[in-house]
Amino acid sequence: MIVEGSRRSTRSRLVTLVQLVIIAALAAYIARDFDLEDFLRALSLVDPGDIAAILVFEVLYYVSHAAAFWALCRKRFHLSFREALGSSMMAWLVDILLPSAFVEGDVARFFFLKTRSDWASSLSYTLFFRLLISSTLVFFILFASLLTLKSLALYSSLALVYVAVIVLGAALSLAMGVVVFKPSVLKNPLLKLLRRAVPSRRLDKLERDLEEFLAKVENVAAELRENTAWLLAAIAALVLQWVSGIMTPYFSLKAVGVEVDALLIAPGYTILTTFSLASIGVPFMLGSVDTALVTLYLILGVPKERALLATLIGRSITVLVSLALIYPLGIYYIRRTFSTDNMQEVKRELQKISQEYGVRIPFIGG
Repeated sequence: MIVEGSRRSTRSRLVTLVQLVIIAALAAYIARDFDLEDFLRALSLVDPGDIAAILVFEVLYYVSHAAAFWALCRKRFHLSFREALGSSMMAWLVDILLPSAFVEGDVARFFFLKTRSDWASSLSYTLFFRLLISSTLVFFILFASLLTLKSLALYSSLALVYVAVIVLGAALSLAMGVVVFKPSVLKNPLLKLLRRAVPSRRLDKLERDLEEFLAKVENVAAELRENTAWLLAAIAALVLQWVSGIMTPYFSLKAVGVEVDALLIAPGYTILTTFSLASIGVPFMLGSVDTALVTLYLILGVPKERALLATLIGRSITVLVSLALIYPLGIYYIRRTFSTDNMQEVKRELQKISQEYGVRIPFIGG
């Protein structure tokens, strides 16, 4: 475990170093022959109406995400929209503060749902929501790309990254679809994995209980398919989230006097945002997100002075929205979800599993 921790630390330092090199190179490029007069002129001409539009779409981005979660989970977990919004802000906050690219946010969401129902339901809905997020994002990228096919040459230098994002997103959606709708295929791989940890005398019980758990997951998946209207509502809300996501950079550019086709932003914005994962663990993901946005604007042919100003405007509003919406609600729901009583209940259930199967679970007493 010490060796694994050392490797993670080395990888983290390497990613940070690469990120700093990229930021320094971009800063040097912008500083060279920087036209301060044009920068100040653009700043003086910023339209307050565009600033208001950025604010609206920033809020709508997070609210539509929460609306999708609510539409999906409202019936099974008796979830109010306020609770869906709060738990979604909790997941966003955990994703921002912890270093494993959206995994911890899903774990937090799972634990929140677990406070309202059983393990199988919570796991199924968490995985299915992630499946919807991934598949709608891939669909949105492809659809926007088809509508702007003639202009995609702008992203020729990022073609490999673009293809990789599409392929990985589609593969992730397919894999999660199998896990959610046909979980029985996981039985043998899971048994093979668990046999190493579980004493042989407990294997029969483990196999029976695993079959029962996977059957529950499959039953919950059938439930999801039956609620077609609400499922479509969740999909529509996620598409609205992705549309809102490209409108922030669109109005940021418009505010500094640059007009671009909003659809042109979609492929590059989505691809370059994947690089923001390097800043997870840094408040507001400072650094790589800003670098990604400036790079996107430069690729679109925006003068560097306007690209920098558009990034500063858009990111300032993002930080303000985070402070006003994500942080207060996120902290409240973290405290509520991971309260002492809830954690004690989880601990008791894990202790029961430990005793029944004769396995040692780290940090859990037998």
